[in-house]
Amino acid sequence: MKKIKLMVIAMTVMMIAAMAPNATAQTVQNVQQLEKDIETHEKNIKEKEAAIKDLEEKIDSLKSQLKSLESQKKELEKDVKNEAKMRKEKFTTRDELVYDQEIVDVLYNPYNKSDVEEALESFEGMETKDVIKKKELVSKYGEYTKDLKEFMEKMKKQLTENRWKYVSSSTDLYKKFEKGLKGTKYWKIYNKKEKNESIDYLDRVMDKIMMFKNDGLKNEAQFNEILNMLYAN
Repeated sequence: MKKIKLMVIAMTVMMIAAMAPNATAQTVQNVQQLEKDIETHEKNIKEKEAAIKDLEEKIDSLKSQLKSLESQKKELEKDVKNEAKMRKEKFTTRDELVYDQEIVDVLYNPYNKSDVEEALESFEGMETKDVIKKKELVSKYGEYTKDLKEFMEKMKKQLTENRWKYVSSSTDLYKKFEKGLKGTKYWKIYNKKEKNESIDYLDRVMDKIMMFKNDGLKNEAQFNEILNMLYAN
């Protein structure tokens, strides 16, 4: 029995001795692989750090370029603003010149359909707001004239029935005339002509109507003269 135990111990020692060299070799191999991996990582780190530095230099260069481009952009925006300002000034001068040469006379003279149509064509291509807003006056010139003429013709019948006698401001006929006049389409334009654009010719007609009214609605010749001014061509 004792002899058997000694044999087992001897075999165990032999097995351990046989395994020891293999274990040592494996350990060496693992260490070498790890060192190789570490070298690879260090190489990768250096390469990527170099790439990062290169990118940082490019970013700095791009920042400098961007700053220059931003400066160029601001200069161009300034130039565009100045050009737009000068263009607007030229357009304003141009539009006002066209208005003075081709349109203003239409509003100074009695309404004429063909003249108004030509004047409206002159507004084409205009950009100046202060000039364009006068277009409505031109386009409604005929409408204002017709409406005012119809009012005067309506009142002529009643004034004729009154035999063109003096009418005081307290009478119904006077109040009716005054209310009707203020109800005409052009009255609002005429009433604000000191501050807003108006039609010069109709302003002169309205001035005469106001004089006729203030004189007591009694002068037939004066009335007919006004009415004749409203017969359009």
